[in-house]
Amino acid sequence: MQHSKKRLFFFTAAAIATVSAAALTAAALIPSGSEAAMNSTKMQEFHTESDPFKVAVISDTQLPPTEKQMGEDDTFLQNLKKTLTVLKHHKVDMILFAGDIGDLGTRFAFQTYQDALDEVFGNGRPIIQTIMGNHDYWNKSVFTAINHQKAFTEILGQSPWTHYVVNGYHFIGASPDSGSMTRGYRRTAKWLDAELKKASADSEGKPIFVITHNQPKNTSYGSEDWGDETLDAVLSKYPNVIDFSGHVHYSLLDERSIWQGDYTVVNTQSLSYTELEEGKENGTIPPDAEKTPMGYLIEFSKDSIRLRRINFADGTTGQEEKEEMRWSFPLPYRNDGRYSFEARKAANSAPVMPEAGGMATVQNDRVYLLFPAASDDDFVHSYRVIIDGKDEQLFFSDFYNGLDTMSKQVTLELTDIKKPEEKHSFEIRAVDSWGAESKTCLQIETGAQ
Repeated sequence: MQHSKKRLFFFTAAAIATVSAAALTAAALIPSGSEAAMNSTKMQEFHTESDPFKVAVISDTQLPPTEKQMGEDDTFLQNLKKTLTVLKHHKVDMILFAGDIGDLGTRFAFQTYQDALDEVFGNGRPIIQTIMGNHDYWNKSVFTAINHQKAFTEILGQSPWTHYVVNGYHFIGASPDSGSMTRGYRRTAKWLDAELKKASADSEGKPIFVITHNQPKNTSYGSEDWGDETLDAVLSKYPNVIDFSGHVHYSLLDERSIWQGDYTVVNTQSLSYTELEEGKENGTIPPDAEKTPMGYLIEFSKDSIRLRRINFADGTTGQEEKEEMRWSFPLPYRNDGRYSFEARKAANSAPVMPEAGGMATVQNDRVYLLFPAASDDDFVHSYRVIIDGKDEQLFFSDFYNGLDTMSKQVTLELTDIKKPEEKHSFEIRAVDSWGAESKTCLQIETGAQ
């Protein structure tokens, strides 16, 4: 069973140890660099004539750190270029990038990102607001936080901490102040609180958009695994905050990717590869995880703000996923809890599992279950298989690469079946993203009769 997290594509064990040492060194250097950069932040105002005003949100390109490694595999760069081409087609006014430009925070990775923007947009760039992620602080050598921030600023032409006002809406780009996986906002939090106070005084009837790399812990999908422990204390003071975050790579097709409590959090997925939670037989990095970069296109009209989930894989026009289930906020804006987990889970319907049509085969000492896909009012997130009435195995469905491409026939490869050639019974139930399980099940037997 695969449970490993695919977070360091190019690291060796020695490199990881070096990064840990570098992180300790960087922590001691943060105040003189990070806080000075934060304190020098000035609000910048922009105005566009577009109607509707369009803002894209993307994250986590995790570009290779060197030219050599880029030559070996440029998949993530091509995903970025496809995405930017789609956004150019849609004539976006602004792009928010939620961190992790590179797999490591090298000047080469930052420059590659900048070159891709130049190649696609030329002189017709939209407003670009980019923040750093934890990977953007990491390197194989002792490369301090200060140096990473300096490289970011020199190459991208902006600070890691920004406050833009565009068409009257506040956008606060809040980079972490270190490469910590769970506590990267210890010093940024004070700055963020101060900027939110300014924005709040000027945002009656409007949301305030915050871009962080990490989600606050225990909010939207993936935050229970990858969320930051220091953000909630600040964001919970401001009910009209809508926070967009990267880092988790979990699929934005899952309705848990938007969360509302004291404020709102939206998971931005990734342009590099999709990752899913632990506990399933087909692993946290599913097949073809790098083939479907996704993000958001936000449309601002006079009476509403609409979030469109866009699949960028075609590299031309893109494809909106779940158009019939767009997330939207009426204006004037207030946090009315419409996207709270509790309300939507209560209204959810369980999947329906076919009760016939399945079969089991044995090949090379492995058992394969073949059956018609279950149906759901949203999509089937996973399948639970009970083996011989006692053992259990869980499997993701193939939802993560787009709902239109989900297989009509499901094939599951069961592992660790003792004596697969003998008679075994299998009970299969479908599970949706809210954890609701089908009342009906499909029963299959294999082996000697």
